[in-house]
Amino acid sequence: MIELIGTLAGEITGEARLIVDIAMFFGLLVIVAMALNFQYGNAGVPNMGCAVQVIVGAFTVSAITMRLAFWIVESAGIKLLPYASDFDWVYNNQINVHVLTNPYLKEHPMVAISLLLFSMAVALVLGALIGWLMSLPAIRLRATYLMIVLITMADTSQIFGRNMPQISGGTLGVFVPNVFAWYPGDRGVITAVITLAIGLVAFFIFRTMLNSPYGRLMRAIRENEVTVASVGKNVVGIRRNILVFASGITALAGVLNAFYFSFVVEANYQRAWWTYWPWLMLILGGPGNNAGTFLGCALVVAMRRIIIYYKWIFDQYFFFPISYFEDILLGTLLIVVMIFRPSGLIPEKLLYIPGVPYGRLVREEVRVDWRKAPRARAAGEKPRWMFWRR
Repeated sequence: MIELIGTLAGEITGEARLIVDIAMFFGLLVIVAMALNFQYGNAGVPNMGCAVQVIVGAFTVSAITMRLAFWIVESAGIKLLPYASDFDWVYNNQINVHVLTNPYLKEHPMVAISLLLFSMAVALVLGALIGWLMSLPAIRLRATYLMIVLITMADTSQIFGRNMPQISGGTLGVFVPNVFAWYPGDRGVITAVITLAIGLVAFFIFRTMLNSPYGRLMRAIRENEVTVASVGKNVVGIRRNILVFASGITALAGVLNAFYFSFVVEANYQRAWWTYWPWLMLILGGPGNNAGTFLGCALVVAMRRIIIYYKWIFDQYFFFPISYFEDILLGTLLIVVMIFRPSGLIPEKLLYIPGVPYGRLVREEVRVDWRKAPRARAAGEKPRWMFWRR
């Protein structure tokens, strides 16, 4: 069955490749944007460090999963080139991965699938751990200072990857094992399908949480955290839990991105790509609802990929290099949306709680005889509250 699907898919080029790229990057960025909507749109936590969790997911593949794959291959009797030192880790990487490891994974699909699941599980844990570490110095800060701290943490994570070759090959980067080597068709197709499936699962997880009592508590913190704290709720602990949970989900995007390119380098995980663009998607679609997040993500991803695909056509209409057009587009769209559509294309709807009789509550009329209440209290009696229903 897999061979039949692979034969039908084959190697894709042209507009078909554009469609696959749009689907893949939509799946990646919608995971990040939904996690951001979960934090900011519903709880008011302005996470400007989404790139940190994505980098953690990618580094999980390049620093942990690849070493595990090498150990499995060597256990099978295949001799790899030395990779203990930083120099050997980088310069022998291509042969160790493409020539020696990938053919083994092609013949052992269960090992490849296990490596994929292992990478996602470890990324979930490490992403949540990084979210917890980020929350320690920052979660008690006000929104503005919290955003500044999280932005600097994104740069810090890139510095680690740039200066520690054993993590991601330093500035040169490293190839990672192709866990889809067993698939006979184009790797991009199966990766895009799996990414979209994971994005759909994440959507249902976030939707279930937001419709739960905990989701209503998150919205209450967003609206007025002082009021929530006054009734005995641990606002700092709740914000920390939100950041930890969303960070674990965001790290999955880094894992899938690494396997899509089969290559990891710290320069691919800049703030603009993994933080600012998801913020634009969230604001464009509308904070507080996943439908707006989906719409904003789809519009921005399609627009960016089309610009990249037809850049030679667009280049003749601009007096500056087309590579700067994306940054200009990011700033322009953000300003236009904030001015003319601050609630987004799909504004947040009023919260509907299943089981609550809203119709009866609206029709109910309450009248209180305030003149009798002081006399009743003076006499030691309980005031009578009179209710009439229309």
